[in-house]
Amino acid sequence: MIVMKFGGTSNEDAAAMSNVVRIVKAHITEHPIVVISAIARATNELEQTARLAAQGSEEEAAGLVTRLFERHNAIIDNLVKSRGVAGGLERVFYNHLAEIKALVKGIAILRELTPRTKDAICSYGERLSSRIIAASLQEQGVDAVWVDAKEFMITDDNFGKAQPLTDLVTERLEHHVRPLLNAGRTPVTQGFIGVTQLGACTTMGRESSDYSASIIGAAMNADRVQIWTDVDGILTADPRVVPSTRKLNRMTFEEAFELSYFGAKVLHPSTMLPVLDKKIPVEILNSKREQGAGTRVDVPRGDDTHIPPIKSIAHKRNLVIVTITPTKRLGQYLFWESIFSVLTEAGIVVGSSATSEYSIAFTVDKTVDIASVRHRLEQFGTVAISEGKASLCLVGAGVRGAAGIAGRIFGALADLKVYMISYGASALNLTLILDEEKVGDALNRLHREFFESLGTHELFETIQR
Repeated sequence: MIVMKFGGTSNEDAAAMSNVVRIVKAHITEHPIVVISAIARATNELEQTARLAAQGSEEEAAGLVTRLFERHNAIIDNLVKSRGVAGGLERVFYNHLAEIKALVKGIAILRELTPRTKDAICSYGERLSSRIIAASLQEQGVDAVWVDAKEFMITDDNFGKAQPLTDLVTERLEHHVRPLLNAGRTPVTQGFIGVTQLGACTTMGRESSDYSASIIGAAMNADRVQIWTDVDGILTADPRVVPSTRKLNRMTFEEAFELSYFGAKVLHPSTMLPVLDKKIPVEILNSKREQGAGTRVDVPRGDDTHIPPIKSIAHKRNLVIVTITPTKRLGQYLFWESIFSVLTEAGIVVGSSATSEYSIAFTVDKTVDIASVRHRLEQFGTVAISEGKASLCLVGAGVRGAAGIAGRIFGALADLKVYMISYGASALNLTLILDEEKVGDALNRLHREFFESLGTHELFETIQR
């Protein structure tokens, strides 16, 4: 059994959905569970609908969501041949539209948007797209059945960033989905969304359908999890910044986790966590070029003795460096404990950090409201904030062990200012913090140093442009 997740660009219109149906049919002997994201831009539009309602713009919000439903109806008209099936979908969608408009009206009256209500609105994107895919598969002769993720994806009530309750998820999947597979049917469900034990809709964070797929794969002991997207696999760098990127044929679980955590967009950062313990392989594949081998994320191979030390370079913009220097020397441990207690209590996630004997510096995303805790941090020392920064993270199993890596990195960036270095905390990455305006230049320099000078290698593949 396999899990097949299809992202928003794979579902963006009738032609793309038809392609999804064809790919699923090609894997039907492997007994797939199909996990569907919302169509491209749908979640953004649903979020905008909620924001407009909170501003009191009920009519504008209703118009935006109506146009989104019209886009789905256009897909039905172009994809679903049976007028009876199409009519049934459109009736379901009409009821959903009425539900969202009722939520919009309530938000507009109160001028208040709670995380719980926002999750309720944003959940509709996946619910609509997955129904269309299930209906189209049925028309193409596949015994598909639509399964609402709310039947099994039980989460906590941390709306917007809900976490699955693994034991309950496994129990519900065994009850609701395993019998369908045993009967030779093809379950079609949603990523991104879940439900609390009390029945409230939740979402697990933007782009978390990958995470949903890996949760299902781990709970069901799948042979592998496939992530179908619009790129050929994991690349050596962001192709929008580096024109000469290559595709990686394979990576380890740990390398893929580090890469996604530090900014690579091809995978949600939590995707590797559920499958890691069970060593279930993950394949990243291009739905537009399904003949390609993609990237396989798996345990290290025994013959990986001559692999390059760097596999890929991730970057992340819009960072802020926060530096705190104590006014009283109370001892390192008390100082560090005080700082991180404040950050943890406020739910602030630190990216990279560096310490000296007493001072500490760390990065946070620009969107983090560091000002809300600055006065608390200033109880322990002088706080300095430096904006306009970015990170470069070089990932590979050989980062720590290979001689000369640091020299090559700093040689390539010799004339650029580096503000922070994180090296040694992980055996798999070296992270640099520099000015945001220089990150593109720095990324291209490092890519030339580690990949373009490498020549041909079986680990890397030239991608089609």
